Amino acid sequence: MSVTTLHTPSPRASKGLVFEIGRKLNNWGSRTEPEERFAWKQLEGCERVLDVACGIGTFMRMRPAGTVGIDINESSVEHCRALGLDARLGDALNLDFEDNSFDGVHSAHVMHAFSAGQGTRYLSELIRVTRPGGTIVVSNLCDTAQIFGYPEVARPYTPEALFRMFHAASSPRSNVGTEIAGVRFKAMHFRRPPLIRCRFVRSEKLWHAAGVLNSLQYGCFLRKFWTFEGYTMAVTKAEG
Repeated sequence: MSVTTLHTPSPRASKGLVFEIGRKLNNWGSRTEPEERFAWKQLEGCERVLDVACGIGTFMRMRPAGTVGIDINESSVEHCRALGLDARLGDALNLDFEDNSFDGVHSAHVMHAFSAGQGTRYLSELIRVTRPGGTIVVSNLCDTAQIFGYPEVARPYTPEALFRMFHAASSPRSNVGTEIAGVRFKAMHFRRPPLIRCRFVRSEKLWHAAGVLNSLQYGCFLRKFWTFEGYTMAVTKAEG
């Protein structure tokens, strides 16, 4: 007489499986991947590109040849280097590159960590290291109902704020220290919020579950297309 033994997964294995499924759903419903594809489209033809605040290198991996990344976080730089990417330690407010060094510059989701004066310095540095006629692409989150969930946030920067910063440089009535000269608007991509924003904060597990549900909606195109929670703006540095 044979006895069949049923093997049930351990709680640790079940937890790992749930985490892996959640991770894959979050990747499938990624908000950043469409932004990165849009950014690379705007940077098409740029032989030398700088990625400011490159993080773990997801943007750089889409086209590593000719792309240099800088980040203030040493562990992020080490991670990128382990992947064979050209990443270096650097400060977004004081880029260690000569003027006009790159054909294009990209920087995503870092401006919100800066005050108004620092934000002006940040954009000025991106423009400074870009050659005349080159492209600068910046991604920002700006929904005030969501953005302060990130502890590093100092303030949000809406598209209107950037437009005013660019316009102020040509307005004799504006002189408040946020003037950005030498660029013109090129293109814009919007990040749309999920149709039903799930927000569960009773526990960390529920918080992660809400994130997965929001990503699932995003991947299924269940979004509020009449509004936005973030954007990617491309501008061109003026010639001469």
